[in-house]
Amino acid sequence: MANIPIVDLTALVRENDISNAHLIVKQLDEAFSTVGFVYLTNHGIDQTKIEKVLKASKHFFLLPDDIKKQTCRDYSKNNDGYVGINQEILGTDIHHEIKEAYNITSSKSVFPSEDTNPEFRSSVTDLALKLSELTRRLLACMAVALGLTENYFVDRHRFMFQDQDKNATTFRTLYYPSLSDSDIQPGVVRCGAHSDYGTITLLLQDSVGGLEVLSGSKWIPATPIPGSILVNLGDLMQFWTSDRYTATVHRVLVPEEEIRRKSTRQSIAFFVHPDNDVMVSQLNGSSDHPAIGALDYLKSRLSATYKY
Repeated sequence: MANIPIVDLTALVRENDISNAHLIVKQLDEAFSTVGFVYLTNHGIDQTKIEKVLKASKHFFLLPDDIKKQTCRDYSKNNDGYVGINQEILGTDIHHEIKEAYNITSSKSVFPSEDTNPEFRSSVTDLALKLSELTRRLLACMAVALGLTENYFVDRHRFMFQDQDKNATTFRTLYYPSLSDSDIQPGVVRCGAHSDYGTITLLLQDSVGGLEVLSGSKWIPATPIPGSILVNLGDLMQFWTSDRYTATVHRVLVPEEEIRRKSTRQSIAFFVHPDNDVMVSQLNGSSDHPAIGALDYLKSRLSATYKY
């Protein structure tokens, strides 16, 4: 059973140049080739920016349902907006997923009213731009590790969080409400077992925790490390790298401890996707599977996930 490795990004952030970050490239390559998850420390993103988003998000999620539903996600248009409890079911054997979310794909997305939540738009946009910058560094490291040109993946993610018509990368803030004894029933979880869809995901957790990662046949806890960002691979990247990198299944169960069940949980996920017009083919040149259109693939996965 493998543990989730920790990679210190000090050299990469300080130099902003991967030519002097050979160890980081090697460590990321090993992590993505085995566990599929990695903790990043000294990543260059100020914790206060994260706390501002969590605070503004919680303010939104505690609003009455009729106000939250004014910004409900409309899948026929895009992936932006509010997602209510049980609107999304990720686990195949799950009946209820007790979580809420808000999706944002660019600074031009539909945001909650600034009358009720003046800090939401500015704090989310600020953090999303920082996560985009970090993502570009990680994509460059992955490309070098795979023997590609440094900008191979970066050039295929040009419109990350810039234009929702050209790239579907999504900033998602999540809220898991406290659970009463009546909520604890078979088939009820906070988030069902699944692998992510796109290139990579950057996850920022609060201190409550609860995330578990499937390593072999065992579930291991992805315990929050203060100040870290947890990164995992998506299915599209596993396909892209001809299975060299692993998109690992993960979940968030209902905590066994009463004090944690009755605690709310928050997290922020930055789901990275290639530009919509990118055709993804296996890097080893295999013709076993045809190339996949990035946007078509995402739409097919989302349509199987959301309940209307």
